[in-house]
Amino acid sequence: MKLLMCLFALAGLVASEVSQKIVGGSNAYAGQFPWQASLQRSSGSSWSHICGGSLIANNRVLTAAHCVSPNSPGSYRVVLGNHRLNNNDGTEQVIYISSIVNHPNYNGNANGYPNDISVMRLASNANTGSSAVSTVTLAPYGSSFTGQKCTISGWGRTVGGGSLPNTLQYVSMNKISNSECTSRWGSSINSGHICVHESGKSACNGDSGGPMICNGYLAGVTSWGASGCPGTYPSVYTRVSQYLSWIASI
Repeated sequence: MKLLMCLFALAGLVASEVSQKIVGGSNAYAGQFPWQASLQRSSGSSWSHICGGSLIANNRVLTAAHCVSPNSPGSYRVVLGNHRLNNNDGTEQVIYISSIVNHPNYNGNANGYPNDISVMRLASNANTGSSAVSTVTLAPYGSSFTGQKCTISGWGRTVGGGSLPNTLQYVSMNKISNSECTSRWGSSINSGHICVHESGKSACNGDSGGPMICNGYLAGVTSWGASGCPGTYPSVYTRVSQYLSWIASI
């Protein structure tokens, strides 16, 4: 039932049911999510979007651990200030990765993919002096946001086996309690998770690692959800506020 929501086509690992974009979403306007990063991986001389990320400092991007291999930072880059993947809007900043640190307790083989979070250090500082690129504030420790509307964004696929949407997508959903999320997903959910759900809306393949924003804070990192992205199950995120000390240590 579960499926990691990241594009692994470039690594030769294509998910069995890749499908929609951010399901039920809309086109973002330019500069709406200035912390949004497109995480890209090299394939020969070309680069392709595989996951999202969030700029949390001028030299650090937060993403999902399942998106990256810590042993090959040179295989990745981030593009900031990106609105349309296949167009040059004049606001893009292409920055390479100097190091990748996955959480030491990340386990991609365990139930619920615990600790699915990674910090990427940039080879050069991002220019945050324009409206197209800025950092996002991490959610404070103990924050819940239950019952609030939270917004997710990304460039997930639009149809199964199809191309990525050119324009950044976003959708707002209800943040639900972990007990409600557990009622749907069972023991897969732990205190390091944070969930959102509204019928017909969902994150999907290609959105992994991207931001969930609640009340202006980065509350979650896109991790996993239901295969086929039907919007009938909660989308599950890594709860950023549980990892503040670890993030600060990188």
